[in-house]
Amino acid sequence: MTKPIFLSAREAAAELGVQPATLYAYVSRGLISSVAGPGKKRRYDAADVRRLKGRRASEDLAGTRPLNGDPVLETELTLISESGPVYRGRLATDLAETSTLETVATLLWKCEDDPFDEAAPVAAPEMPEGLGPLDRLMMALAAWPLQDKAAFTQAPKLLQIKGAALLRYGVAALLNTRPVAVPVHSQFAEALGVPAAAKNLMRAALVLSADHELNTSAFAARCAASTRAPLHAALLSGLGAFTGPRHGAASDRASAFLAEIGPETDIESLLSDRLSRGEQLPGFGHSIYREEDPRGTCLLDLLLKAEPDNAFVRKVPQIVGVARDLFGITPNIDFALAAVQKTYGLPRDTGKLLFCAGRITGWIAHALEQYAAPEQIRPRAAYVGERPE
Repeated sequence: MTKPIFLSAREAAAELGVQPATLYAYVSRGLISSVAGPGKKRRYDAADVRRLKGRRASEDLAGTRPLNGDPVLETELTLISESGPVYRGRLATDLAETSTLETVATLLWKCEDDPFDEAAPVAAPEMPEGLGPLDRLMMALAAWPLQDKAAFTQAPKLLQIKGAALLRYGVAALLNTRPVAVPVHSQFAEALGVPAAAKNLMRAALVLSADHELNTSAFAARCAASTRAPLHAALLSGLGAFTGPRHGAASDRASAFLAEIGPETDIESLLSDRLSRGEQLPGFGHSIYREEDPRGTCLLDLLLKAEPDNAFVRKVPQIVGVARDLFGITPNIDFALAAVQKTYGLPRDTGKLLFCAGRITGWIAHALEQYAAPEQIRPRAAYVGERPE
C-alpha cells in the first residue's frame, strides 16, 4: 500500500497559491483532510491538495469559476464545520440550548457594552394595507432615516447601538407590532400567542438562524457595506437577496410539503410517490454539509423533547428515516422550522419570519465587519462571450 504524503500548512498553501486562512477554510469544508503533526501543527494530505489544485486549474482553463465553494474573503464571524456553524468560536448548537438572539448578537457584533440596554425605537411609519411581512420590513428599513437622525453614521461606537435598534425595529415590522425592548423570541411568542414550549423553540430557532457564513444575503449586505452604504441600506441589500425563492422561501416549501401529512398519512407511500415522480423533497439536503445539517438536527431534537405526545411530532422520526432510505438525504434547518410551525399550528410564514429575524443579526454582523475593512468588494467575472476580431 502506498504511504500517503502529508504537507505542512506553508507547503500546502504555497502549492495551492492561497493564504493559510484559505487553506484552513478548505479543510473546514472537507475538501482537504488533515492529521496531527509534530508539536501542535497539523499536516495536510498532499493527494487532496493536488486534487483540489487540479480541479481549480481545470475550472480556470474552461473559463468558468464555481459559484460556491471557494473562499472569497476572510471573516472572524462564523466558521461552518461538520458540527454546524461556529459563532466566534462557539458552536451555534450549544448556544441554542439557552442563549437568546440578543446574546448571540453581542457575540457576533463583538460588543463590549450591551447595545440592547438602549430604549426601543418608536413605531414604524404608516404602511399600505395588504403588504406581506417581508415587504413591510423592506418599507420600514427604507424609512429608517425618519426615525434616526444619525441613520447614516459610520461611527463604530454608534453602529452597534444602531444595530440593536434596527433589529427591534425590523422584528416589529415583520410581526406588524410596535418595537419593544424585550427579547425577540418573546416578541414572537406574544404576537402569536404560543405556549412556553413553543417560545423556547422559537428562541433556539432564532439563534440557529443568526448566521451561516457567506450565504447570498450576507454577501449582498457585505457588498453594500463595502461601499460605505449606511447600515439600514446594507440590511435592505441582504433582505433583497433573502426574498428570492431560492433563499428565504425554503421553509415555505417545506411547510407546503408538511401540509400534505395528516394523522393517517402513509409516510412511505407519500415519499415513494414523490420519488417516482422525480420531485424534490423540500427541507432535506444541503449544499454545504456532507452529512446532516446540525442546525436542523438540533432544532428537531428540541422539538421531540418538548412535544413527545404530539401526533405530528411522533411522525417526524419516521419522515426523517424514510427520507434517508429513499432519497439519501437528511433534514435541514428549513424542515425543522416548518416542523415547529406545523406542530403549533402557527401562521404559514412563521418559519420564514423566524429565519429572517435571526438572520438580521447576521447581516448586521457582516456589515459591521466589512465597515472595518478598507477594501471595496469588487470581484471579477470570467468573460465567456464573443471577443473582437
